[in-house]
Amino acid sequence: MIRTFLHLDVKPGQRDALISWYKESRALERAVAEAGCLSTELYPDADNDDRLLVTALWESPADYDRWVANPWRRSSTDEINRFLAEGFTPASKGSVVQSIHHATQVR
Repeated sequence: MIRTFLHLDVKPGQRDALISWYKESRALERAVAEAGCLSTELYPDADNDDRLLVTALWESPADYDRWVANPWRRSSTDEINRFLAEGFTPASKGSVVQSIHHATQVR
């Protein structure tokens, strides 16, 4: 199992617009509908109004690579770049960490 972290540095004053884009485009829902994506979340940075974090839990690196190559994700790059201080390419990836120990509490 892996978790990905994609830090998005947003143009000043554009954070809420990018959050709205994520909601309206259903980007997270599209990702979690992909095989191997267990969950995905969008977080505002508590210390930086111009930064967001997208994190996702994947069954394998190959599952994440398939999402990075997904036609919808690749085509959304130009839309996302409108909001970003530094744009990214269709092949841009977040950092990847592999779980070596895991505990979950079911409520």
